Amino acid sequence: MYNLSQFVLPNGTLSGEGLWKREALYQGMNGKFVERFYPDRQHSYIFKPLTNGESVDREAWIYRHVLSGFPDIYPALLASSEEGAGEEGWSIFEDLGPLRHEYDVETAMKVVQQIAWWHALPEERREGLSGSGPKPQIEQIAADLMNRRDEAVTVMNEIGEPWELDGMILSFAEGRALPKIKVVSHGDLHLGNYAVAADGRLYIMDWEHAHLNTPFWDLYHLIDMSHPLFPKQVTAEDREKLLTYYVAQSALYGAEWDLGDFIRDYCRFATVFSIWMLLLISGDLKRGDSVWPQDRLLAQKEEAIAGLKGCLTSLSLERDSA
Repeated sequence: MYNLSQFVLPNGTLSGEGLWKREALYQGMNGKFVERFYPDRQHSYIFKPLTNGESVDREAWIYRHVLSGFPDIYPALLASSEEGAGEEGWSIFEDLGPLRHEYDVETAMKVVQQIAWWHALPEERREGLSGSGPKPQIEQIAADLMNRRDEAVTVMNEIGEPWELDGMILSFAEGRALPKIKVVSHGDLHLGNYAVAADGRLYIMDWEHAHLNTPFWDLYHLIDMSHPLFPKQVTAEDREKLLTYYVAQSALYGAEWDLGDFIRDYCRFATVFSIWMLLLISGDLKRGDSVWPQDRLLAQKEEAIAGLKGCLTSLSLERDSA
């Protein structure tokens, strides 16, 4: 019905001219807003400008070259800037209506089922996909922790956990900790990036961080990654249930994981990532310059601590039973 590009200015921002209504949904890390806009009372769309400098052209490329072969689990891309638009890049998506971003293990299991499917995509389906995303790789995260060891020890002392992690973190920093398996990764699969629509359908959104990575990357973001705006409470039973389900689903596509080893390796990965996240959150709280409100950062910190303690407990129980 509409040529949707007519509503976008040459600088990649949404034009207010000719619109019946517009409403901001959330603010990106670069200060730009994702918006719902209405050309008239009956039609609405989602306008998404480039929300962080590391994702230039990435999401539109993913839609054209990767998601086109996926099940229909993502909002349709209706219009976008041409590749090379850089900081002025933008996309317009279908409006899925009210979405429920609330954690429950049953919905998370549905996400796990999809994760196992896209992790099994053959190499020819991954051609051209970057080997890195906006966040540093786990090896870089571990190396950063080694360089900031005193800060990490302080954070652990504050939460009442003894520091006995040098060997484990070093094994990640040196690339010795995980199987050398790379899969298609959503890259940022926290609770804000998947949702259930009013009709009960699961949607997975915001694919601009997609890249090749270890299978643990998506699982960590789903299970233990904390977010200031999308809090969740994952129990130890949930974590084990989701990881067990992933191993079972992966087996349907030929992957052979030993369940005990897989859970142990996941918890080691999650421990390293969560300590690093706590350093980031603590830094934001001290500086007071985050785009997130202080109370939400404090809640995010508590969630990250809970996930970290859960994984440390799992590793401790395994060690004690060995």
